[in-house]
Amino acid sequence: MPLYMTETKFSEDSINAMTHRPSNRRGEVAKVIRAFGGEMHDFYWVFGDVDAVFIFDAPDAKSAMSILLSLSSAGAVTTHKTTALLSNEEAMEAMSLAGSRETGYRTPREEWKGWQDEGGEG
Repeated sequence: MPLYMTETKFSEDSINAMTHRPSNRRGEVAKVIRAFGGEMHDFYWVFGDVDAVFIFDAPDAKSAMSILLSLSSAGAVTTHKTTALLSNEEAMEAMSLAGSRETGYRTPREEWKGWQDEGGEG
């Protein structure tokens, strides 16, 4: 199943509530992930711009988005950023696939090779 990493920033109200009454967010988030056919792999509290990072799998991108919408809709989170994670083996396969196709793509430098007129007249 596809793997995702989400970085979460909790609302000020959520942080205040958890400071006075600790809450097992890993367990609560895992319930939502399981409801959409996924599985929690890791959950970490972190320092910095975000408060927590969790890694989970989901059957597909629609399920992953449903998980994130469900978690965000309650208002406990102010922001989240999700990144799709690929294993090294998947990345190697992607590199091989990318190298196997002729796309016709040209970089801007290749496209404009020989164009040196500063006035833009060519």
